[in-house]
Amino acid sequence: MNKSERCLSILDMLQKQRKVEVNDLAEKFGISEMTIRRDLNFLAQQYNITRTHGGAMMAEQPVVRMISFDESRISHKEAKERIAARAAALVRNGQRIFIDAGSTTRIILNYLDEDTRAVIVTNHLKVAERALQFANLSVIMLGGEMIRITNCSSGTVAEEQLEKYQLDTAFLGAAAIGTDGGLYDGYSPEARFKRSIFSVAKKIYILADSSKFNTYDLNSFASLSQVNGVITDSGIDEEGKNLLKKYQVEVMIAE
Repeated sequence: MNKSERCLSILDMLQKQRKVEVNDLAEKFGISEMTIRRDLNFLAQQYNITRTHGGAMMAEQPVVRMISFDESRISHKEAKERIAARAAALVRNGQRIFIDAGSTTRIILNYLDEDTRAVIVTNHLKVAERALQFANLSVIMLGGEMIRITNCSSGTVAEEQLEKYQLDTAFLGAAAIGTDGGLYDGYSPEARFKRSIFSVAKKIYILADSSKFNTYDLNSFASLSQVNGVITDSGIDEEGKNLLKKYQVEVMIAE
């Protein structure tokens, strides 16, 4: 079991038990307590868990990946900018476009031609605000329960509203793309909402920088076999390329 798989297993235990101990985890995984402490420190930086002297704990709530909306703190920023620009080039006049709350997808509009006439559908506040700056874009902000950590709406209301629209293209982010071809998100309500997009969009593109490949997160929302294309950067390794080839996904490398 590698670090990624071990960390996901620890998160699953935390979600069920609300508390884990270093010595118990070291025995369970057959590794040193020092390695477990490093795992827990890493997880505490990425998710809403609290480190304790002897382990880690969490409150009575779902495990959530802590997403930064401070642009200066976003990792792989240059690659994400190139990917967003490549995605923007796919938008055509008259289309109905969905853009989600991913750190790459939400900057697509920064690269959109100002004369583009289209309908932008989103569940993310910042995307809606940016789209409103374009005179020729119609903007639909989906309602529903607002998620504070992601600044976006989700839940039954948002999903039912989405079902009323037919979309030409949807641009989705993914927290991880596993070697099993699965697309993963770090927050269960957002993953559930993303699943509903597949029933209303003619084409779906996944925007993911090369660091997202061969990794996993808590919640699967789709498979590579369900998408039309993946936009990534030139840092993708051979394993990632072979994975996309296996699932016959169109690959666009943002140079």
